[in-house]
Amino acid sequence: MKKIFNKINIFYIFLFITFVISLIHIDIILAGANRFFQFCDKMDLLYFINIRQYAFNTIGAGIFPLWTTRIFCGTPFLANPETAIFYLPNIIFFFLPIYKAINFSFLLHFFIFGFSIFLWINNQIKNRFIAVIVAIISVFNSNYYLHFYAAHLSNIITVSWFPLLLYFYDKTFEKKEYINIFPVSFIISLQIFAGHFQYVYYSALVSLIYVLLFCRNKHAFITLFSSYCIAFFLTAIQLFSSYDFYLEGARRANIFDTGNVSVVSRFKYLLTLIFHQRILFTSVMYWETSNYIGTLNIFVVLIALFHIWNKKTLKFLILILLLYSLTFETPSNLAEKIIPCFSWFRSPVKLILFINILLMPLLAYGIKFILNKKLKVNILFIILLLLFSSFVFLYRESLLYLIIPSNFDRKDLENIIFSFKIPAIIFFIFSILLYFKKQLIPKIIIIILLIIEPIIVMKLYSRPFFFKNDYKYEYILKEDFNEQPRFASYNRYNLTYNAENIVGRAQDKLKNYLVFIGKAKNITIMELLRCKYLVDENSGSIKKLNNNTLNRINFIYDYRIETNREKIHALLYNNNNNKLKLSETVFLEKEPKYKPYNKGEYDFKIMFFNENKIDFECNTTEPVIILYTDNYARGWKAYNIENPKEEYEILCADYIYKAISVDKGYHKIRFEYMPLSFVLGKWISFVSWIIFIIFIFFCYTKNKFKRNKHLTK
Repeated sequence: MKKIFNKINIFYIFLFITFVISLIHIDIILAGANRFFQFCDKMDLLYFINIRQYAFNTIGAGIFPLWTTRIFCGTPFLANPETAIFYLPNIIFFFLPIYKAINFSFLLHFFIFGFSIFLWINNQIKNRFIAVIVAIISVFNSNYYLHFYAAHLSNIITVSWFPLLLYFYDKTFEKKEYINIFPVSFIISLQIFAGHFQYVYYSALVSLIYVLLFCRNKHAFITLFSSYCIAFFLTAIQLFSSYDFYLEGARRANIFDTGNVSVVSRFKYLLTLIFHQRILFTSVMYWETSNYIGTLNIFVVLIALFHIWNKKTLKFLILILLLYSLTFETPSNLAEKIIPCFSWFRSPVKLILFINILLMPLLAYGIKFILNKKLKVNILFIILLLLFSSFVFLYRESLLYLIIPSNFDRKDLENIIFSFKIPAIIFFIFSILLYFKKQLIPKIIIIILLIIEPIIVMKLYSRPFFFKNDYKYEYILKEDFNEQPRFASYNRYNLTYNAENIVGRAQDKLKNYLVFIGKAKNITIMELLRCKYLVDENSGSIKKLNNNTLNRINFIYDYRIETNREKIHALLYNNNNNKLKLSETVFLEKEPKYKPYNKGEYDFKIMFFNENKIDFECNTTEPVIILYTDNYARGWKAYNIENPKEEYEILCADYIYKAISVDKGYHKIRFEYMPLSFVLGKWISFVSWIIFIIFIFFCYTKNKFKRNKHLTK
């Protein structure tokens, strides 16, 4: 089999891996309209569906969504990396219906991940047959596969490219040349554009340790560092915008308030290495805390460590143990003081995914040992396996009572105890088959069991289901836009025109907004935000909330100066006592340029509105404060349309909104969101990509010339 696979063209192996993964997911491929993967949290899938569809439909309508008014009363959109607007494979969202695009995106990255593992493992052990087996198994390790059960599209996309980085670092070390700087830079750029910065950071950290252990020469080190530098310039358009958003965002507020990690490892999670049922007991975030790659596959890893003890397996073991120690709270807090930016990322338990990937070479060595007739199995190892399986089978009930949390629902305990019989029996059979591994049939059975066990288990956790996504994009340009009441919803990421998300579970909020709504409870939030109607997320019914609402654009002739956050909140919360009419008074944090003294009269008309700007004309008899009920953020500017050099200072109003002061008379005004971070990043990326492509072309033609010259000699 090894000889057959080694003769096959790599392209056909890619097709074979693609065919196998497609066959396993045939239910998804043949699914009808609006059929998505099953998931643990419906809101996550809604989030990814809506931001993808919103982004590409908006671009299709001729609007580049730097900002959105649809969630959290206005927030940067492009700057949120999970929108992944610049990620090249996301071009499919322009051409496919949303449900097909989401499903295809998941499957596409399963192919990429599996084939990347194949290239890396094949380069490690020089055996394509084993590399194909490991590639298929790797797709179904729980810490990777269950992210699609949880609908974490950006996680899957970002990590899928990581094994390809390891492959190129190995090739750079072997060939001692710098040509791999280009593909490595491109892959890192794809990871950054894919939208999950935590995995990008951990990819860089693991890559550095990997190169230190396995690829210690100047070529590998220069490739590593220069590639990340190049990728920084190539992706400046996203990085600069995201960092700008981070400075004002809720994530920064949370990180600096807590100073600690949110999800860390526990030693009891190690049981998931053997018993997939323990996934149920790890935590709510079991797609990140589970270590399961297949019960038998873990024993094959142990076979490799027990029988093939060399420098390479020892290095992999050291790397795995080092990374695993960093997933615990105390070592993680210590690493925070040593490793730059480590404290910026809230979940070091995410490193488990990279640990599972690094187990794949050990799995490959174990399979290679099993398929080798000449190498004998240590009889002591067989005896230990038999004893372990017998112990689990005989004492499974006592074992479970020791490890199951006291608050666990005991009604399900009997089923779980029964299910523990299955792995115990499998261990026992596996031990016997391993003893007779010189025979062909036991080998075939072992390989089949190694492949199908994780596939069956993971598929049980991710059966498809029907889901109707009712999101429909509308391009807004309506005369009565300002008079239309504001609708709101709590947690649903509803990006339609008539409903805005208010709370949500993601941290993609501006810091001021997070603090603002954190002071209110339940319906009060809607009152503070001057929302007139609440949309019920389950029934779709609409409930009237508040009569004292604000328009998008409001003309206010009375203001109060208040810089203390708590006092602003207190004054806003006391709205019910009617001491202040909030529709006629605005709280500012500094004196306006044009101070209203008397209540005047005004008329105005909105001329144009899209996500990034709003144009209107107005005529007022007195100086006035113009309040725009959209979140305050850096990057907004207001100016006279007829004379753009005449700018108006944007003030923070009512703690979250933005306002300008204008003198009496006629004005044509534009509020526009165009942050410097985006403009600067855009030009840096544009120039960098041109230089990058020229360098690739130059190196390609130079190498081609050298090869032709060598052939002529």
